[in-house]
Amino acid sequence: MRRLLAILEILRPHNMIAAGACVCSSYVLSGGRDAGPAVWPAVFTALVTGLGNLINDFFDADIDRVNKPQRPIPSGKLTRGGVLRFYAAGTALITTLMIFALPPAVFALMVVWEALLFTYAIRVKRVALFGNILIGAVCASAFLVGAMVTGALGIAVIPALFAFVFVLGRELVKGAEDVEGDRLAGARTLAVRCGAARAAQWGAMVLFVCAVAAPVPALVRYFGTTYGILMEVLVVPGILCAAYFVLASPRKTVFGRVSWLLKIEMLVGIVVMGLGRV
Repeated sequence: MRRLLAILEILRPHNMIAAGACVCSSYVLSGGRDAGPAVWPAVFTALVTGLGNLINDFFDADIDRVNKPQRPIPSGKLTRGGVLRFYAAGTALITTLMIFALPPAVFALMVVWEALLFTYAIRVKRVALFGNILIGAVCASAFLVGAMVTGALGIAVIPALFAFVFVLGRELVKGAEDVEGDRLAGARTLAVRCGAARAAQWGAMVLFVCAVAAPVPALVRYFGTTYGILMEVLVVPGILCAAYFVLASPRKTVFGRVSWLLKIEMLVGIVVMGLGRV
């Protein structure tokens, strides 16, 4: 039981739920009404996200011993070998099932995700900005999946762009929080190269741009009024508060709290995006 709970922890269910929710949100936004066609794409998007978290923690074990010693591998709940075996078996099984359950274009995108998340974990995340951009692109492209199911891909471009900017800003702040372990492990993240405070400030500026741009689709009547109101009331204030906290007090404890605030705003924003036509 303890091992199962540790595996669940390393999969990060909240990230998996957010990834699957992106698919459902864009499916509704692009005109999908019958939930059936979106179920398997959403499920596999969540599962691939979980696998990405597994391999990320495998390669980050040394960094996590400094930054997050409570995580399953550095705390001893799981071994690196056990996590790698679970990742390999899970990837083989899930990829095989996807062949039969998903449309060809969606399957191809999922396989690209698997490759990119592995590349991110083993190398790219340690390179200044490239890792942040890559993970932002992967997260943003989850919005394309639901629209690929309905065939109305164009409508998903706006939420995908919004998600990319949002995730990029959050990743920069998160990198500032993790700078100590990254530096000891020899990673060349933006926070290591420029300092945690400077990297977090750049993240705050990206978040500010995201907050300013979020209501624009409603203002130009590309999205509906309900979207605009909910975005202004439920999402924009949280993003602006996160940016303000980072700029006002650039400290590790603040970065951690802001990261969690942005997770909450991300989930709310995903739901609001699904109401874009309302």
